[in-house]
Amino acid sequence: MRKPIPISELLAQGKTRLQSLQAGAESANRVLGAVRRALPAGLGEHVFGASIGDGGVLTVLVDSGAFATRVRYELPSRLASIEADAGGGPIGRAQVQVRPPGGA
Repeated sequence: MRKPIPISELLAQGKTRLQSLQAGAESANRVLGAVRRALPAGLGEHVFGASIGDGGVLTVLVDSGAFATRVRYELPSRLASIEADAGGGPIGRAQVQVRPPGGA
């Protein structure tokens, strides 16, 4: 039989994990805001998610294919602006994915 783990220790482990998740969410929100601000008026409202992943890959989530094409066209000239505004490290390339919000 294993020795019981004190509740205080379990809570401390959970707190670290929650802090990590919170930091990731805050980073994604900063990047999303930077992407929306960098895009032309009316186009940013179709972006509902963005993050900078491993290798400096900016992933942008868009709600429809038509707007994904427009975002793909606009992003290359705006990467430096997004990088400076987001503060998430260097961006090497961008990818746009179509995912209806709230969908599977």
